Amino acid sequence: MSGRPRRLSVRIRTQIALLSLVVAAALLATWQFGEASGAYQDAVRQEIKRRTAVVEDARFVYGEEGPPAFTVAVAETRAERLRPLRNDGRPAASEYAVAAQTAFQLRRAARPDSLLGNSTYRQDLGYDLPRRLADIQTGSPDLYGLDPGATLQRGDSWSVAGRVSVAVGAAGVLAALCAANVLRPHRWQQARTPSGRRVLRDLDIIPQPAIAPAGRRRAVLLHLVVFVLPLLLPLGQILAAGNEQRALAEAARDDIRLSTSISLQLHRTAFFSNSLVAAKVAELQAPARELAALDTGIGPGAAHHERRMAAVERVVARDTEAIARYMGRPPTRADGVDPQTVTAMAQDLRDLSAAQAEQHRQVDLADSAGRRSLYLSAATSLAVVAEILAVAALAARSRGWRWWPAVCAVLSVAVTAAAYL
Repeated sequence: MSGRPRRLSVRIRTQIALLSLVVAAALLATWQFGEASGAYQDAVRQEIKRRTAVVEDARFVYGEEGPPAFTVAVAETRAERLRPLRNDGRPAASEYAVAAQTAFQLRRAARPDSLLGNSTYRQDLGYDLPRRLADIQTGSPDLYGLDPGATLQRGDSWSVAGRVSVAVGAAGVLAALCAANVLRPHRWQQARTPSGRRVLRDLDIIPQPAIAPAGRRRAVLLHLVVFVLPLLLPLGQILAAGNEQRALAEAARDDIRLSTSISLQLHRTAFFSNSLVAAKVAELQAPARELAALDTGIGPGAAHHERRMAAVERVVARDTEAIARYMGRPPTRADGVDPQTVTAMAQDLRDLSAAQAEQHRQVDLADSAGRRSLYLSAATSLAVVAEILAVAALAARSRGWRWWPAVCAVLSVAVTAAAYL
Protein backbone atom coordinates (compact mmCIF):
# COMPACT_ATOMS: atom_id res chain seq x y z
CA MET A 1 0.00 0.00 0.00
CA SER A 2 2.88 2.34 0.75
CA GLY A 3 4.05 2.27 -2.85
CA ARG A 4 0.74 3.39 -4.23
CA PRO A 5 0.45 7.14 -5.15
CA ARG A 6 -1.17 9.30 -2.51
CA ARG A 7 -4.03 11.73 -3.03
CA LEU A 8 -3.59 15.39 -2.09
CA SER A 9 -5.60 16.57 0.87
CA VAL A 10 -8.39 19.15 0.49
CA ARG A 11 -6.19 21.76 2.19
CA ILE A 12 -3.36 21.27 -0.29
CA ARG A 13 -5.74 21.24 -3.25
CA THR A 14 -7.28 24.46 -1.93
CA GLN A 15 -3.83 26.05 -1.72
CA ILE A 16 -3.05 25.04 -5.29
CA ALA A 17 -6.42 26.30 -6.52
CA LEU A 18 -6.06 29.68 -4.78
CA LEU A 19 -2.49 30.15 -5.98
CA SER A 20 -3.56 29.25 -9.51
CA LEU A 21 -6.40 31.76 -9.25
CA VAL A 22 -4.07 34.54 -8.09
CA VAL A 23 -1.49 33.84 -10.81
CA ALA A 24 -4.17 33.60 -13.52
CA ALA A 25 -5.79 36.83 -12.32
CA ALA A 26 -2.44 38.63 -12.34
CA LEU A 27 -1.61 37.42 -15.84
CA LEU A 28 -5.08 38.28 -17.12
CA ALA A 29 -4.97 41.74 -15.53
CA THR A 30 -1.55 42.38 -17.08
CA TRP A 31 -2.89 41.48 -20.52
CA GLN A 32 -6.07 43.52 -20.04
CA PHE A 33 -4.23 46.62 -18.88
CA GLY A 34 -1.82 46.11 -21.78
CA GLU A 35 -4.77 46.20 -24.17
CA ALA A 36 -6.07 49.29 -22.40
CA SER A 37 -2.68 50.99 -22.74
CA GLY A 38 -2.63 50.15 -26.45
CA ALA A 39 -6.09 51.68 -26.88
CA TYR A 40 -5.00 54.81 -24.99
CA GLN A 41 -1.99 55.23 -27.26
CA ASP A 42 -4.20 54.69 -30.31
CA ALA A 43 -6.45 57.47 -29.06
CA VAL A 44 -3.46 59.81 -28.76
CA ARG A 45 -2.27 58.90 -32.26
CA GLN A 46 -5.75 59.50 -33.65
CA GLU A 47 -5.89 62.85 -31.87
CA ILE A 48 -2.59 63.84 -33.46
CA LYS A 49 -3.76 62.81 -36.94
CA ARG A 50 -7.00 64.68 -36.51
CA ARG A 51 -5.24 67.73 -35.12
CA THR A 52 -2.85 67.83 -38.06
CA ALA A 53 -5.71 67.67 -40.55
CA VAL A 54 -7.81 70.32 -38.77
CA VAL A 55 -4.98 72.81 -38.38
CA GLU A 56 -3.71 72.32 -41.93
CA ASP A 57 -7.17 72.78 -43.43
CA ALA A 58 -7.78 75.92 -41.34
CA ARG A 59 -4.38 77.29 -42.33
CA PHE A 60 -5.12 76.64 -45.99
CA VAL A 61 -8.53 78.34 -45.90
CA TYR A 62 -7.72 81.32 -43.66
CA GLY A 63 -4.03 81.68 -44.49
CA GLU A 64 -3.81 80.91 -48.22
CA GLU A 65 -7.23 81.23 -49.82
CA GLY A 66 -8.80 83.76 -47.47
CA PRO A 67 -6.58 86.85 -48.03
CA PRO A 68 -6.81 86.93 -51.85
CA ALA A 69 -10.54 86.22 -51.61
CA PHE A 70 -10.91 89.17 -49.23
CA THR A 71 -8.90 91.34 -51.63
CA VAL A 72 -11.21 90.37 -54.49
CA ALA A 73 -14.36 90.99 -52.45
CA VAL A 74 -13.14 94.44 -51.38
CA ALA A 75 -11.98 95.29 -54.91
CA GLU A 76 -15.35 94.29 -56.38
CA THR A 77 -17.19 96.36 -53.79
CA ARG A 78 -14.90 99.33 -54.41
CA ALA A 79 -15.39 99.08 -58.16
CA GLU A 80 -19.15 98.87 -57.69
CA ARG A 81 -19.18 102.02 -55.51
CA LEU A 82 -16.91 103.93 -57.91
CA ARG A 83 -18.84 102.98 -61.03
CA PRO A 84 -21.22 106.01 -60.92
CA LEU A 85 -18.23 108.40 -60.60
CA ARG A 86 -15.89 106.96 -63.19
CA ASN A 87 -17.04 109.44 -65.89
CA ASP A 88 -16.92 112.46 -63.56
CA GLY A 89 -13.18 112.72 -63.16
CA ARG A 90 -9.83 111.13 -63.70
CA PRO A 91 -9.26 110.00 -60.06
CA ALA A 92 -12.50 108.02 -59.95
CA ALA A 93 -11.88 106.48 -63.35
CA SER A 94 -8.37 105.43 -62.37
CA GLU A 95 -9.46 104.00 -58.99
CA TYR A 96 -12.34 102.13 -60.64
CA ALA A 97 -10.06 100.58 -63.29
CA VAL A 98 -7.52 99.48 -60.67
CA ALA A 99 -10.20 97.87 -58.46
CA ALA A 100 -11.99 96.16 -61.36
CA GLN A 101 -8.79 94.80 -62.90
CA THR A 102 -7.48 93.61 -59.53
CA ALA A 103 -10.62 91.56 -58.95
CA PHE A 104 -10.69 90.26 -62.52
CA GLN A 105 -7.03 89.21 -62.65
CA LEU A 106 -7.12 87.45 -59.26
CA ARG A 107 -10.27 85.53 -60.20
CA ARG A 108 -8.85 84.52 -63.58
CA ALA A 109 -5.59 83.28 -62.03
CA ALA A 110 -7.42 81.10 -59.50
CA ARG A 111 -7.80 77.33 -60.00
CA PRO A 112 -11.33 76.13 -60.78
CA ASP A 113 -11.40 74.05 -57.58
CA SER A 114 -10.21 76.90 -55.34
CA LEU A 115 -12.21 79.36 -53.26
CA LEU A 116 -11.95 82.12 -55.89
CA GLY A 117 -12.47 79.73 -58.78
CA ASN A 118 -15.78 78.38 -57.45
CA SER A 119 -18.56 80.95 -57.67
CA THR A 120 -20.77 79.05 -55.22
CA TYR A 121 -18.75 80.49 -52.33
CA ARG A 122 -19.38 84.10 -53.42
CA GLN A 123 -22.01 85.78 -51.29
CA ASP A 124 -23.22 89.36 -50.95
CA LEU A 125 -20.70 90.17 -48.23
CA GLY A 126 -17.73 88.28 -49.64
CA TYR A 127 -16.69 84.67 -49.71
CA ASP A 128 -18.08 82.01 -47.39
CA LEU A 129 -14.92 80.74 -45.66
CA PRO A 130 -16.67 78.46 -43.11
CA ARG A 131 -18.51 76.69 -45.93
CA ARG A 132 -15.24 76.31 -47.82
CA LEU A 133 -13.65 74.82 -44.71
CA ALA A 134 -16.57 72.41 -44.35
CA ASP A 135 -16.21 71.23 -47.96
CA ILE A 136 -12.48 70.63 -47.53
CA GLN A 137 -13.10 68.66 -44.35
CA THR A 138 -15.72 66.57 -46.12
CA GLY A 139 -13.02 65.54 -48.58
CA SER A 140 -11.07 63.79 -45.81
CA PRO A 141 -13.56 61.40 -44.17
CA ASP A 142 -10.81 59.01 -43.10
CA LEU A 143 -9.24 61.71 -40.92
CA TYR A 144 -12.33 63.51 -39.67
CA GLY A 145 -14.04 60.19 -39.09
CA LEU A 146 -11.50 59.32 -36.41
CA ASP A 147 -13.05 59.22 -32.95
CA PRO A 148 -10.31 59.36 -30.29
CA GLY A 149 -12.95 59.59 -27.57
CA ALA A 150 -14.48 56.25 -28.57
CA THR A 151 -11.02 54.68 -28.71
CA LEU A 152 -10.32 56.01 -25.21
CA GLN A 153 -13.58 54.50 -23.99
CA ARG A 154 -12.54 51.17 -25.49
CA GLY A 155 -9.38 51.42 -23.40
CA ASP A 156 -11.48 52.23 -20.35
CA SER A 157 -13.51 49.06 -20.95
CA TRP A 158 -10.29 47.03 -20.93
CA SER A 159 -9.21 48.88 -17.81
CA VAL A 160 -12.45 48.02 -16.02
CA ALA A 161 -11.94 44.37 -16.94
CA GLY A 162 -8.38 44.60 -15.61
CA ARG A 163 -9.63 46.06 -12.33
CA VAL A 164 -12.04 43.16 -11.99
CA SER A 165 -9.16 40.73 -12.51
CA VAL A 166 -7.08 42.56 -9.91
CA ALA A 167 -10.01 42.38 -7.48
CA VAL A 168 -10.37 38.66 -8.14
CA GLY A 169 -6.65 38.16 -7.55
CA ALA A 170 -6.77 40.16 -4.33
CA ALA A 171 -9.80 38.16 -3.20
CA GLY A 172 -7.85 34.98 -3.91
CA VAL A 173 -4.95 36.18 -1.76
CA LEU A 174 -7.29 37.08 1.10
CA ALA A 175 -9.06 33.74 0.73
CA ALA A 176 -5.71 31.96 0.97
CA LEU A 177 -4.88 34.01 4.06
CA CYS A 178 -8.16 33.07 5.71
CA ALA A 179 -8.06 29.40 4.67
CA ALA A 180 -4.59 29.00 6.15
CA ASN A 181 -6.00 29.93 9.55
CA VAL A 182 -9.05 27.64 9.41
CA LEU A 183 -8.94 24.07 10.69
CA ARG A 184 -11.35 21.57 9.13
CA PRO A 185 -13.56 19.64 11.60
CA HIS A 186 -12.08 16.27 12.55
CA ARG A 187 -15.05 14.33 11.21
CA TRP A 188 -14.34 15.74 7.70
CA GLN A 189 -10.80 14.38 7.72
CA GLN A 190 -10.27 10.93 6.17
CA ALA A 191 -7.05 8.98 6.42
CA ARG A 192 -7.84 6.73 3.48
CA THR A 193 -9.90 6.87 0.38
CA PRO A 194 -12.20 4.03 -0.61
CA SER A 195 -9.51 2.84 -3.03
CA GLY A 196 -7.06 2.50 -0.20
CA ARG A 197 -4.82 5.45 -1.29
CA ARG A 198 -3.47 7.49 1.57
CA VAL A 199 -4.00 11.26 1.74
CA LEU A 200 -0.94 13.52 1.54
CA ARG A 201 -1.22 16.20 4.24
CA ASP A 202 2.30 17.33 5.09
CA LEU A 203 2.90 19.51 2.01
CA ASP A 204 2.38 23.20 2.79
CA ILE A 205 2.65 25.34 -0.34
CA ILE A 206 1.21 28.23 1.63
CA PRO A 207 2.17 28.48 5.33
CA GLN A 208 -0.65 26.98 7.43
CA PRO A 209 -0.82 28.36 10.99
CA ALA A 210 -4.00 26.35 11.57
CA ILE A 211 -2.16 23.01 11.52
CA ALA A 212 1.24 24.18 12.77
CA PRO A 213 2.49 22.92 16.14
CA ALA A 214 1.60 25.20 19.02
CA GLY A 215 5.21 26.21 19.61
CA ARG A 216 5.73 27.32 15.99
CA ARG A 217 2.31 28.82 15.25
CA ARG A 218 3.45 32.43 15.61
CA ALA A 219 6.44 31.86 13.38
CA VAL A 220 4.25 30.21 10.74
CA LEU A 221 1.73 33.06 11.02
CA LEU A 222 4.53 35.56 10.43
CA HIS A 223 5.65 33.50 7.47
CA LEU A 224 2.09 33.55 6.10
CA VAL A 225 1.89 37.33 6.32
CA VAL A 226 5.25 37.64 4.58
CA PHE A 227 4.18 35.06 1.99
CA VAL A 228 1.07 36.96 0.86
CA LEU A 229 2.87 40.28 0.36
CA PRO A 230 4.68 39.26 -2.89
CA LEU A 231 1.32 37.97 -4.14
CA LEU A 232 -0.66 41.09 -3.29
CA LEU A 233 1.76 43.92 -4.10
CA PRO A 234 2.22 43.10 -7.83
CA LEU A 235 -1.52 43.46 -8.27
CA GLY A 236 -1.22 47.01 -6.95
CA GLN A 237 1.64 47.64 -9.35
CA ILE A 238 -0.46 46.48 -12.28
CA LEU A 239 -3.30 48.76 -11.23
CA ALA A 240 -0.99 51.74 -10.73
CA ALA A 241 0.64 51.22 -14.12
CA GLY A 242 -2.78 51.12 -15.77
CA ASN A 243 -3.83 54.34 -14.05
CA GLU A 244 -0.60 56.00 -15.13
CA GLN A 245 -1.17 55.09 -18.79
CA ARG A 246 -4.73 56.41 -18.64
CA ALA A 247 -3.69 59.72 -17.11
CA LEU A 248 -0.78 60.15 -19.53
CA ALA A 249 -3.05 59.54 -22.51
CA GLU A 250 -5.64 62.00 -21.22
CA ALA A 251 -2.97 64.62 -20.51
CA ALA A 252 -1.56 64.18 -24.01
CA ARG A 253 -5.02 64.51 -25.56
CA ASP A 254 -5.74 67.64 -23.49
CA ASP A 255 -2.45 69.14 -24.64
CA ILE A 256 -3.24 68.34 -28.27
CA ARG A 257 -6.72 69.82 -28.00
CA LEU A 258 -5.33 72.96 -26.36
CA SER A 259 -2.69 73.46 -29.05
CA THR A 260 -5.30 72.75 -31.73
CA SER A 261 -7.67 75.34 -30.33
CA ILE A 262 -4.89 77.92 -30.08
CA SER A 263 -3.69 77.23 -33.63
CA LEU A 264 -7.19 77.40 -35.09
CA GLN A 265 -7.93 80.61 -33.25
CA LEU A 266 -4.67 82.17 -34.42
CA HIS A 267 -5.36 81.31 -38.07
CA ARG A 268 -8.86 82.75 -37.99
CA THR A 269 -8.11 85.78 -35.83
CA ALA A 270 -5.01 86.64 -37.86
CA PHE A 271 -7.14 86.75 -41.01
CA PHE A 272 -9.89 88.67 -39.21
CA SER A 273 -7.49 91.19 -37.66
CA ASN A 274 -5.70 91.87 -40.93
CA SER A 275 -9.05 92.36 -42.65
CA LEU A 276 -10.17 94.84 -40.00
CA VAL A 277 -6.89 96.72 -40.42
CA ALA A 278 -7.64 96.98 -44.12
CA ALA A 279 -11.07 98.40 -43.25
CA LYS A 280 -9.47 100.99 -40.95
CA VAL A 281 -7.01 101.98 -43.66
CA ALA A 282 -9.90 102.42 -46.09
CA GLU A 283 -11.66 104.58 -43.52
CA LEU A 284 -8.62 106.87 -43.27
CA GLN A 285 -8.62 107.49 -47.02
CA ALA A 286 -11.81 109.59 -46.85
CA PRO A 287 -10.43 112.46 -44.71
CA ALA A 288 -7.14 112.21 -46.61
CA ARG A 289 -8.96 112.94 -49.88
CA GLU A 290 -10.80 115.89 -48.31
CA LEU A 291 -7.51 117.32 -47.09
CA ALA A 292 -6.03 116.81 -50.53
CA ALA A 293 -8.92 118.78 -52.04
CA LEU A 294 -8.17 121.69 -49.69
CA ASP A 295 -4.39 121.75 -49.79
CA THR A 296 -3.46 121.15 -53.44
CA GLY A 297 -5.03 124.30 -54.82
CA ILE A 298 -7.16 122.48 -57.39
CA GLY A 299 -10.23 124.01 -59.02
CA PRO A 300 -13.79 123.90 -57.67
CA GLY A 301 -14.82 121.07 -60.01
CA ALA A 302 -11.90 118.88 -59.08
CA ALA A 303 -12.43 119.65 -55.38
CA HIS A 304 -16.08 118.65 -55.67
CA HIS A 305 -15.02 115.43 -57.33
CA GLU A 306 -12.55 114.69 -54.53
CA ARG A 307 -15.26 115.27 -51.92
CA ARG A 308 -17.55 112.83 -53.73
CA MET A 309 -14.66 110.39 -53.81
CA ALA A 310 -14.20 110.87 -50.06
CA ALA A 311 -17.88 110.05 -49.50
CA VAL A 312 -17.44 106.86 -51.54
CA GLU A 313 -14.35 105.98 -49.50
CA ARG A 314 -16.44 106.15 -46.31
CA VAL A 315 -19.01 103.78 -47.78
CA VAL A 316 -16.25 101.45 -49.02
CA ALA A 317 -14.70 101.46 -45.53
CA ARG A 318 -18.02 100.37 -44.00
CA ASP A 319 -18.43 97.72 -46.70
CA THR A 320 -14.87 96.49 -46.08
CA GLU A 321 -15.53 96.12 -42.37
CA ALA A 322 -18.76 94.22 -43.09
CA ILE A 323 -16.87 91.91 -45.47
CA ALA A 324 -14.17 91.35 -42.86
CA ARG A 325 -16.72 90.45 -40.20
CA TYR A 326 -18.61 88.13 -42.53
CA MET A 327 -15.59 86.27 -43.86
CA GLY A 328 -13.81 86.16 -40.49
CA ARG A 329 -16.80 85.00 -38.45
CA PRO A 330 -16.39 81.82 -36.34
CA PRO A 331 -17.85 78.79 -38.12
CA THR A 332 -20.93 77.08 -36.76
CA ARG A 333 -22.45 73.63 -37.16
CA ALA A 334 -24.96 75.15 -39.57
CA ASP A 335 -22.03 75.78 -41.92
CA GLY A 336 -21.34 72.03 -41.99
CA VAL A 337 -17.99 72.37 -40.21
CA ASP A 338 -16.76 69.51 -38.04
CA PRO A 339 -18.29 69.94 -34.54
CA GLN A 340 -14.93 69.67 -32.76
CA THR A 341 -13.51 72.34 -35.06
CA VAL A 342 -16.49 74.57 -34.30
CA THR A 343 -15.92 74.17 -30.57
CA ALA A 344 -12.20 74.83 -30.83
CA MET A 345 -12.60 77.95 -32.98
CA ALA A 346 -15.38 79.35 -30.80
CA GLN A 347 -13.26 79.30 -27.64
CA ASP A 348 -11.75 82.52 -26.45
CA LEU A 349 -8.02 82.17 -25.90
CA ARG A 350 -8.50 83.91 -22.56
CA ASP A 351 -10.96 81.22 -21.45
CA LEU A 352 -8.62 78.23 -21.82
CA SER A 353 -7.58 78.26 -18.16
CA ALA A 354 -10.06 75.51 -17.27
CA ALA A 355 -8.72 73.25 -20.02
CA GLN A 356 -5.16 73.96 -18.91
CA ALA A 357 -6.07 73.16 -15.30
CA GLU A 358 -7.56 69.82 -16.38
CA GLN A 359 -4.44 69.01 -18.39
CA HIS A 360 -2.27 69.81 -15.36
CA ARG A 361 -4.51 67.65 -13.18
CA GLN A 362 -4.04 64.67 -15.51
CA VAL A 363 -0.28 65.21 -15.45
CA ASP A 364 -0.37 65.20 -11.65
CA LEU A 365 -2.43 61.99 -11.68
CA ALA A 366 0.08 60.33 -14.02
CA ASP A 367 2.96 61.46 -11.84
CA SER A 368 1.23 60.14 -8.72
CA ALA A 369 0.44 56.78 -10.35
CA GLY A 370 3.99 56.42 -11.64
CA ARG A 371 5.44 57.20 -8.25
CA ARG A 372 3.03 54.72 -6.65
CA SER A 373 4.14 52.01 -9.06
CA LEU A 374 7.81 52.63 -8.19
CA TYR A 375 7.07 52.51 -4.46
CA LEU A 376 5.18 49.26 -4.87
CA SER A 377 8.11 47.82 -6.82
CA ALA A 378 10.37 48.63 -3.89
CA ALA A 379 7.83 47.18 -1.46
CA THR A 380 7.65 43.98 -3.50
CA SER A 381 11.44 43.64 -3.42
CA LEU A 382 11.41 44.03 0.35
CA ALA A 383 8.61 41.46 0.59
CA VAL A 384 10.63 38.94 -1.45
CA VAL A 385 13.61 39.46 0.85
CA ALA A 386 11.33 39.04 3.85
CA GLU A 387 10.02 35.74 2.43
CA ILE A 388 13.55 34.41 1.95
CA LEU A 389 14.46 35.39 5.51
CA ALA A 390 11.24 33.86 6.85
CA VAL A 391 12.06 30.52 5.26
CA ALA A 392 15.56 30.72 6.73
CA ALA A 393 14.15 31.59 10.17
CA LEU A 394 11.80 28.60 10.11
CA ALA A 395 14.65 26.31 9.07
CA ALA A 396 16.91 27.65 11.83
CA ARG A 397 14.15 27.27 14.44
CA SER A 398 15.50 30.32 16.22
CA ARG A 399 13.36 33.14 17.58
CA GLY A 400 16.14 35.63 16.98
CA TRP A 401 15.94 35.02 13.26
CA ARG A 402 12.28 36.05 13.21
CA TRP A 403 13.20 39.70 13.62
CA TRP A 404 14.79 39.89 10.21
CA PRO A 405 11.74 38.89 8.13
CA ALA A 406 9.53 40.88 10.50
CA VAL A 407 11.58 44.05 9.95
CA CYS A 408 11.60 43.57 6.17
CA ALA A 409 7.85 42.93 6.18
CA VAL A 410 7.22 46.08 8.24
CA LEU A 411 9.38 48.10 5.85
CA SER A 412 7.47 46.65 2.89
CA VAL A 413 4.15 47.61 4.46
CA ALA A 414 5.49 51.08 5.30
CA VAL A 415 6.64 51.67 1.72
CA THR A 416 3.26 50.44 0.48
CA ALA A 417 1.49 52.88 2.79
CA ALA A 418 3.75 55.70 1.56
CA ALA A 419 2.79 54.82 -2.00
CA TYR A 420 -0.86 55.61 -1.29
CA LEU A 421 -0.33 58.72 0.83
